[in-house]
Amino acid sequence: MSSNSESIGKTLGVVTALCLVCAIFVSFASVQLRPFQDENKAKDIQRNILAAAGFSDVKDVKAVFEQNIEARVINFKTGEFTNTDPKSFDFEKTKFDQKRSIKLDKATDTAGILRMTEESPVYIAKGKNGGIDSIILPIQGYGLWGVMYGFISLEADTTTVKSINFYKHNETPGLGGEIQNKAWVATWSGKQLPIDIVKGTAGSDAHKVDGLSGATLTSKGVDHTVKFWTSENAFGPFLAKVRQGALNNG
Repeated sequence: MSSNSESIGKTLGVVTALCLVCAIFVSFASVQLRPFQDENKAKDIQRNILAAAGFSDVKDVKAVFEQNIEARVINFKTGEFTNTDPKSFDFEKTKFDQKRSIKLDKATDTAGILRMTEESPVYIAKGKNGGIDSIILPIQGYGLWGVMYGFISLEADTTTVKSINFYKHNETPGLGGEIQNKAWVATWSGKQLPIDIVKGTAGSDAHKVDGLSGATLTSKGVDHTVKFWTSENAFGPFLAKVRQGALNNG
């Protein structure tokens, strides 16, 4: 009995020690790799912002972003710029920080996001002459299976869509997942706000976009998302300021 007990005790000791060593190793690796993970995540966001602005196949993402994109933060209620660091936002997590966000009521929350930050980054793409080429706005809304994250790019007039780019979602491949299909994305170019996503063919109507075949709920999700973020409850006041020359005044 004593021999068996000693054997079991030794086995448990070895297992415990091994678990501790593994835990320490995993924790150490996580701490060491976090800066690289954060950098890669930031580059991925920058790459998607550049894509929405019309830059494709970018090799040096950081350099092209810094040369062509100006990141600022606006207050949703006033539409004015703030001094908040644009890099302090995590589009998936910051809205759950109760000090920086508000809970949306059901009537307001047409995009199905539950909470939204009181401020948001906006991205201004510079033209060849140094003027405004486009304005890129981060958007998010609930599709069929979860929250869809993306950017919508507007021309300098703030009403003409240049592009839309959903970079993260849980929609069904081949159906709702077609929100990333280049052919469908291309149908947004030149459309005018406000936009309705319609079942069937939108034709030449400047305010309508074709819905995704077989993905009615995803199409509705995108429709609600774009309407919410371009409304008075989100970027509307900022876009109004831009039309009044806010960007020209710094």
